[in-house]
Amino acid sequence: MEEHLYSILSDALSCPVKWGFFRDGESMPRVTMTRMSGRRFHTLNSKGLMQGSTQIDCWGASYGEAIGAAREVRAVLEGYRGGPIISALLSATRDGNSDDTSAAHRVSLTFAITYRD
Repeated sequence: MEEHLYSILSDALSCPVKWGFFRDGESMPRVTMTRMSGRRFHTLNSKGLMQGSTQIDCWGASYGEAIGAAREVRAVLEGYRGGPIISALLSATRDGNSDDTSAAHRVSLTFAITYRD
C-alpha cells in the first residue's frame, strides 16, 4: 500500500511527495505522509484486510500554497480505488497555525485507507 500510495500521489501532484519529513530548505509546496495507525480485520479462514489512518500534510510558504496542495491531494485520493487500495476516505482535515510569520503553513488531511497487504 505504501509504495502504491506514494506512486499515485507523486505522479499526479505538481509538488514533491515524501513519506516522513523533508529537510529544511527543500522547495514548497510539498506533501508529507505519515501512518498514524493500522489494524487488521480477521476472518475465520484468512488474515483479512488492513485499515489504516494516514495523515497527509500539505506544506506551503503561504496558506494559499498549502491549501492548493491539499486540494490536489483530495482530488486524487478522495474515493480512490486501485492496486491494493480498496478505499480511501477523507476522515478529517485541519489547518496548522503558528504565530511565527516565517513558519511554513500546513493543511493536514487524515485518510482512512482500507487495503490488501
